[in-house]
Amino acid sequence: MSDTLNKLKTKALSRALSVAKLAVSGTVKSQWIKFLESDDPENSDRWKEFLKTQAEKVTLELGQLKGSLMKAGQLFSIYGERILPKEANDILKTLQSKSLPLAWPQVREEFLKELGPERFAALEIQKNPLGAASLGQVHFAQEKKTGRKLALKIKYPGVEEAIESDLKILKTFLKVAGFIPQNLDLSLIFGEAKKMLQQEVNYQREYELLEEYGRLLAGDERYVIPKPIREYSTSNLLCMSFEEGLSLDDPQIESLSQERKNRLALNFFDLFMREVTVFGKVQTDSHFGNYQIRLDPQGQKDQWVLFDLGALRQLAPSFLEPYLDMLRAAYRQDKETAHRALVELGLLGSFEMTPYAQELINLCFLVTEPVKTEGCYDWEKTDLPERVILRARPYLFDKNVRLPPPEMMSLDRKVAGVFTLMVKLKAKIHTKTLVENYLFNGEAQ
Repeated sequence: MSDTLNKLKTKALSRALSVAKLAVSGTVKSQWIKFLESDDPENSDRWKEFLKTQAEKVTLELGQLKGSLMKAGQLFSIYGERILPKEANDILKTLQSKSLPLAWPQVREEFLKELGPERFAALEIQKNPLGAASLGQVHFAQEKKTGRKLALKIKYPGVEEAIESDLKILKTFLKVAGFIPQNLDLSLIFGEAKKMLQQEVNYQREYELLEEYGRLLAGDERYVIPKPIREYSTSNLLCMSFEEGLSLDDPQIESLSQERKNRLALNFFDLFMREVTVFGKVQTDSHFGNYQIRLDPQGQKDQWVLFDLGALRQLAPSFLEPYLDMLRAAYRQDKETAHRALVELGLLGSFEMTPYAQELINLCFLVTEPVKTEGCYDWEKTDLPERVILRARPYLFDKNVRLPPPEMMSLDRKVAGVFTLMVKLKAKIHTKTLVENYLFNGEAQ
């Protein structure tokens, strides 16, 4: 199999037919519903094996389609943690694996179209991309006259125009394949997906966000933000300074001392808390490809290099105030305040302390475990996610279940990424004091 794509399917009909193939091959709806409603899913080994084979088909087909179909599948996999059993969500999670890049001849055409002959000739662009994703890919380039090192993020052709139709196609696929519980209205999720996709293909907005985030973190040597460069940027091409770093999978990172990994993990967690409580805006896509580490030769001042601010989300005060109230209440185990905040957020419909309301409050309390620990919390060894899912599973089909507001969905996506990154670094860190300072004093000391 080739390690590049020679052509993208950009026509709505062609893309719909590809997904229809998946839906038809994936439809064993009666078995699926029986599996979802089973009290003992471990007996459904044949179904699990079927899901495993489907995962490869979905990854291959949507990976070739790229664009908003693949990205929306990635987004839905994050939200699916709330509403789908693990076996179903594993199919969608396969979309978060590394994406095949578009072959150089096609990418070269896009660069030439965006830059024009003169600016294109001024650059030496590396044919192999630094990274490829669902909506575009990034190439290293060097300005011939000055030697200036650049990173060029090019949008795949047709992705912007396909968002609306792609989301309709994906929604139909999930319904036909029987992947959606019947009691759920997914209009909120797909509305959020549409908004996020439109933001992430808006390169002018990302250009401005790079500037803004650079100002927010100015002077903090723990973080590096690429500088946007107007000269080579267009509506479909974002040019930035090239910032060197190592991926989290690099052997040099994996072989770091636990002390250095812990320091990196704590700095990453610190940034997350600052985003939520101080900036009021959060980079919601914590995919490993959006972060690199620049090592300090002295071993004391390793830095995070932060990429892809297209997923930066502004949190409205009308959401942020009750959300922070919920966090503070959960931290203090304050049931009354937590209940009120959950009603204000729309997760509960009334102030009646129903069994569902009680369990939701208890789940809020449970997830504060890592930041309430007096000593160092071992993120790699914890079984917290399994305990949360076990507690939440009986309520999957409860008539009182309400989907969270879009902002919380974005934050859930971020929290899942933060947790995964902590596990990746095998973090053993104390965050209690840091969290208390941000939640109750406004900033870390």
